[in-house]
Amino acid sequence: MTDRTGEPSDLEAHHLRAVARGSTATLLGAVLSTLAGFGLVLVVTRGVDPDPAGRFFAATAVFLVALAAAGLGTDTGLARFVLRTDQPGAVRRLVGMAAIPVLVVAAALALALAAWWPDTRWLVWALPLAATSDLCLAAVQAHATFRAAVLIDRIVRPGAQIVLVSAAVVAGLPGAVLALAWGAAYLLSAVLAVRALHGVLRRAGPDAPAGEHVTPREFWGFTWARAAARIAQVGVQRLDIVLVAWLLTPTDAAVYTVATRFVVFGQLANQAVSSVVQPRFTLILADEAGDAGARRALLSRVFAVTTSWSVLLAWPVYLCVAAAPLAYLGWFGTAYTTDDARTVALVMAGGMLVAVASGPVDTLLLMTGRSTRSLANTLVALVVDVGGCLLLVPRMGIAGAALAWAVAVVVRCALAVVQVRPDIGLLPGRRTLLVAAAVPLGCVGVPLALAQALGGLTPATWLLASALVAVGYVAVVWRLRARLAVDLFLPRRRELVTA
Repeated sequence: MTDRTGEPSDLEAHHLRAVARGSTATLLGAVLSTLAGFGLVLVVTRGVDPDPAGRFFAATAVFLVALAAAGLGTDTGLARFVLRTDQPGAVRRLVGMAAIPVLVVAAALALALAAWWPDTRWLVWALPLAATSDLCLAAVQAHATFRAAVLIDRIVRPGAQIVLVSAAVVAGLPGAVLALAWGAAYLLSAVLAVRALHGVLRRAGPDAPAGEHVTPREFWGFTWARAAARIAQVGVQRLDIVLVAWLLTPTDAAVYTVATRFVVFGQLANQAVSSVVQPRFTLILADEAGDAGARRALLSRVFAVTTSWSVLLAWPVYLCVAAAPLAYLGWFGTAYTTDDARTVALVMAGGMLVAVASGPVDTLLLMTGRSTRSLANTLVALVVDVGGCLLLVPRMGIAGAALAWAVAVVVRCALAVVQVRPDIGLLPGRRTLLVAAAVPLGCVGVPLALAQALGGLTPATWLLASALVAVGYVAVVWRLRARLAVDLFLPRRRELVTA
């Protein structure tokens, strides 16, 4: 889908620019959200002892797994069907179709957790509010509108959480109150999310053309598999913390959480691209009027470019930590700079480098209607993760949990790549991906590794060195902006997209 000069075609540039515009906003939100989350961990680890800190981290991990279960996969179901439905009245029925089961399940899970997991009792009351917020924001994003979701879910809620938890720490309140403060932020996000969805539906107007009618059977027939996959996915992301607390101690869970916290920096950067490209995949696949071969080539090109963007955004974070893990861990205090924590950071960084390089492959798998394959892949990953933790943690400690997690993530990505490749052909993007990977390796990974090997890095000098190599990294990316398609983030140029 490029011309003979290597420039993107009009249609390709249109889709990539749409992803770039949405990704810029969601990336900004991801950066702010990640900084707030990182600051929250710093506040908790610096302000309370490791045991209550570990209990807090385990409780919030259980909450997020329960939230994923309560969502019933409706985020992906709405992303698939809202743009096909179009008419505001039909979209309202679609949201209502999703809302009742979600709220019922959220309330039931809140009651169950309150009875069975004492450390969660101070925050499970917020579970229905969090489910409401996620559902409304999913419906907003399904309209290919991302500003409200970025503002509410990436800025307002994380900001409120760090402010409230910090206030509880400064006041010297018991550890359980930290969970109460953390959960209270969902009250604000739920109110704002409901208002945002109402605004999107109102702006659509009553005279929008009728679109595809979606029956409950069709909606839930697609979504049920995503519901189970979403639970398993968040389970892979969070259950390792819970298992460490259960198999070892809350203190070990606190150390493990700190050692793995950097993972979210790259994950959110990756999600910033994936969440925007999801409805874009839907639009490309829904255009059945065009040539099938051209549609496949367009899909492959958009996938390849967005994968390279994810690598450019996320790899520098993981390489900074991998080059000097003890310097990173030093920010949380001497209690967290252990050899086991160092091993965890290295293993996690390696696993995420592979995962990011696979691109938004699961998103593409879902948007092509293969939700059951996505479910199977995620269930396999969950079995590998939980089974690996049960086998390795008693023998290797927290390093065993990291190894189980990394293997699970790589297995899941590999399965999805194998399943998608016959449909879109991933090989055309290999050259772009290699260039995108070489830039952070050469500009970030190698210089920091040399600095660590020559003189060692303290937390402060590590941060300074990371900032310095970041300047050179940005300069190289700018130099290669056309080859990496980064120039599509810039204002429109006449030679790229003609009128």
